[in-house]
Amino acid sequence: MNEFDHLDAFTTGTEGPPGQRIFYLQARIGESLLSLRLEKQQVAALADYIDDMLSKLTAATTVMPDDHELEIVAPVMPAWIVGSLGVVYSESDDRVVMWAEELADEEDERSPETARFRLTRGQATAFVQRARAVVEAGRPPCPYCGRPLDDADFCPCYN
Repeated sequence: MNEFDHLDAFTTGTEGPPGQRIFYLQARIGESLLSLRLEKQQVAALADYIDDMLSKLTAATTVMPDDHELEIVAPVMPAWIVGSLGVVYSESDDRVVMWAEELADEEDERSPETARFRLTRGQATAFVQRARAVVEAGRPPCPYCGRPLDDADFCPCYN
């Protein structure tokens, strides 16, 4: 298991043009960097869940990371593809604890990789803001069906 207890940065970002973007999570401690590939829907769901969790906690002073700390470090070389995610709040040290598990290959006999990240409230809040901005930066949704529009704002449901 990859353990990231005192993170310098935790963020999300993409590579590629809208409609073909690849989404990543990235965690950094000093020179140690872990990049994981995941789906847009996973990023959006993770942001929503963390935001909901934070809204239920008592107010606290948070230190937000600088904007430059939220940019992904290129070139991105993902260690593995995320299959599942989990999040809990650790009251004892006021941290949002997130873990990711590798997408399992049924033919692979080894155990899936895992990673655990312990985020401050400021890092968690900044991740939510960044994740929402990254997700919304894609193709606009069709006003009728909600799916992303392709080819100059054309959707088959217009017919």
